[in-house]
Amino acid sequence: MAAVPAVIIPAVDERQQLAVEALRNETTLPGLLHAATRELVEVVDGLACTISRVVGDVLIQVAEHARDGRTLVLGHGYLISDFPLTGTALQQAQPKLVSLLDPNPDPREAVLLAELKLDSLLMLPLLGPAGPWGLAEIYVNGRRFDEKDLARAGVVAAAFGERLANLPAPASAR
Repeated sequence: MAAVPAVIIPAVDERQQLAVEALRNETTLPGLLHAATRELVEVVDGLACTISRVVGDVLIQVAEHARDGRTLVLGHGYLISDFPLTGTALQQAQPKLVSLLDPNPDPREAVLLAELKLDSLLMLPLLGPAGPWGLAEIYVNGRRFDEKDLARAGVVAAAFGERLANLPAPASAR
């Protein structure tokens, strides 16, 4: 059987390529989740990242990484319907940006940012084989996220979805 060549991702910088390779090397869902939170922080020079799983109308936080060691309340759940911007991001499979540095940030998201003592949020839907699988939320202080951040993180999110689709099924599902 011939070896399948690695997919070449166009227009990525070295940091993005390293992030994509890190995700491709993960062989378990927990490993993929933790690698993704680390790599998403790195590619946008962020402070922290959480990944939450969509379960019906609930987002349940399943992984986190913060450069400063803080916790972002792992295991906490949110009703998607309570956060219309989050719902829109998931339904449209489109990233959304929120910043307390803007004059009129989304009020629901602004409350959470203030509670976390963080300034800006990049919400990035994570797609699985059957549609929206989860949501990555990347945080930073002292600046807003921009289009370059969206592009950098988007490459990593796409690699996450590709790897998620190709992970071996757990033993209990066989």
